[in-house]
Amino acid sequence: MGAGLVPGYREVRQLGAGRTGRVFLATYQSTGAYVAIKYLNATLRRDEEFMSRYGAETPGLVEIDDPNVVRFYEYVETPTRTAVVMELVDGVSLRAILSEHRRTSPEAALVVLKGTLLGLAAAHERGIAHRDVKPENVLVQADGTSKLADFGLAVHVEEPGVPAGSPPYMAPELWTQGAAGVLADLYAAACVLFECVTGRQPYRAPDVAALRDKHLVEPVPVEVVPEAVRELLRRGLAKDPAGRPRSAREFAAELEVAAVTGFGAEWEKRGRRHLGELATLLALHYPLANPGSPQEAPVKGALVRQWRMPRLPPHLWIAGGALAATLIALLLSGGRLPDPGTFLAPPPRSPFELGATPVDSEPAATRRSTPKTSRSAAPTPVRTPAPTTAAPRTTTPRSTAPAAPPTPPTSPPSSSAPSPTGTTGRAAALSPAVTSADIVTWSGSAGAVRIAAEGTGPVRLRVSYTRRDGEGPSRTLHEEVKQLSGKTSYTVALLRDLGTVACGKRAHFGLIVQTERAAANGPQISEVPVDGPPCESPSDRASAPTSSSTTAGLSPPASSSSTTAPATVPDPPSTAPAPRITAEPPAQEPEPDGNPTGEQASEGDLPRQEDS
Repeated sequence: MGAGLVPGYREVRQLGAGRTGRVFLATYQSTGAYVAIKYLNATLRRDEEFMSRYGAETPGLVEIDDPNVVRFYEYVETPTRTAVVMELVDGVSLRAILSEHRRTSPEAALVVLKGTLLGLAAAHERGIAHRDVKPENVLVQADGTSKLADFGLAVHVEEPGVPAGSPPYMAPELWTQGAAGVLADLYAAACVLFECVTGRQPYRAPDVAALRDKHLVEPVPVEVVPEAVRELLRRGLAKDPAGRPRSAREFAAELEVAAVTGFGAEWEKRGRRHLGELATLLALHYPLANPGSPQEAPVKGALVRQWRMPRLPPHLWIAGGALAATLIALLLSGGRLPDPGTFLAPPPRSPFELGATPVDSEPAATRRSTPKTSRSAAPTPVRTPAPTTAAPRTTTPRSTAPAAPPTPPTSPPSSSAPSPTGTTGRAAALSPAVTSADIVTWSGSAGAVRIAAEGTGPVRLRVSYTRRDGEGPSRTLHEEVKQLSGKTSYTVALLRDLGTVACGKRAHFGLIVQTERAAANGPQISEVPVDGPPCESPSDRASAPTSSSTTAGLSPPASSSSTTAPATVPDPPSTAPAPRITAEPPAQEPEPDGNPTGEQASEGDLPRQEDS
């Protein structure tokens, strides 16, 4: 295509178009590095409110350097064009994967959500909301990693009274108050998770008005999703913003616990592998699958005809090469996925890494370009027009705006994101940071945890009890929440019966501890093996009817209770022997309440917390 409208870049071909604009594959002329350039459409450029907000956010967007976010390199404005220069991701959108395969495995869906939440956290901590999280804005690479794109680019649908964004993913507070922000982004991310595991959006309706009503009042349809992700979706899709996790990082911590509980410690490895396989099957749609050449601009028709080949054979070669590269890499790594960026696409890098100065042919354009100096291989470029002595480009206002540029808030980034309700903001201010959460002891039925906080404000302790029989999946049998306050250190006693184990079998009884706010050391998990009693021998089974018949119809003596069940078994009387916990001697466990009778205390009588 030749030289493009953004000085210093040469456009190769158009990659796609959507509601926000058109995207082109381009190269940075001084280094040859590939980039993507998005030209915003006329609707956005005519929206003065959008242009003012987006112009104010661009300095913060340039500073986001996170592996889960598409890098933002430059923002360029001319009287007739507005363009964004960003990192080229050699992959496909999550929407393309869902269109082709309809859904993903639950583990792959959780991998997508984790990457999305970590990308959102990097932006939210700089006071920037995404405003339009949806599968079209999640880009998946051949190694199964994903990146979030198009921060801040939300457009209005052609309906009066509908806020900017994509209606199938819009939170209730967006519909009623137009309140975009952190919690609305989390709601949209939960909608994406729902769509990945079910193949459809959580709410469907024939028109926008009906869809709005469903987001506002219809219960979350968690009955159609796998059990392991139900609680995540209940929290993420809560109608009341206060019922959702308070930050993307807190949501990611809850995801980690749910994933380990439901799918085991290797969930992420399996999920990335599956996601990478789905993306590799669409390798023909990758931007660099047929990049063309900046030098093949249609100047000489003969050269174009000589370069081009029939469409089918190159596509087959590319697909075969991509699949072969994937299989060879997996074989050489012993089944272990390689690090991000090793398939097909080169590692993401700034187009300015060689530190060259491009040739600018449009000095009237306002360009905001501040690549980070922390990137070790890339000195900060001084982007000046070569034929003149103009000053270096800075984050100045648009050339059409004479006023001083809007500046980012001076307060901490976390406070700059709008809070949907006043109560949520006050709760976040009163809740102290949790420095640690530790499992002091756990025997499989009793234990204690210790929580340390920086203040005496309220801390919510969430405890999950799990059981895993043999090599089967882990199941959550019970959850409880305790409210702690008034101290900076708490020791909480726990007591929970997780059932018996069949003879000759082994189970693992687990404990998962997490706090709100999330503890600095993250969720804590402990699991102990519990063996069932030895199975009876044939001779024991033969003599069993005789002994039982001699005692039938007789009142048991006072001391016979010790022969039927230990005093510490919390379940109602059962004929099955109590399990033997291999981590500790099979001696009687001490009662936390000092109960001298040996009877199991009811749940309401259990000790709630023990301060230290």
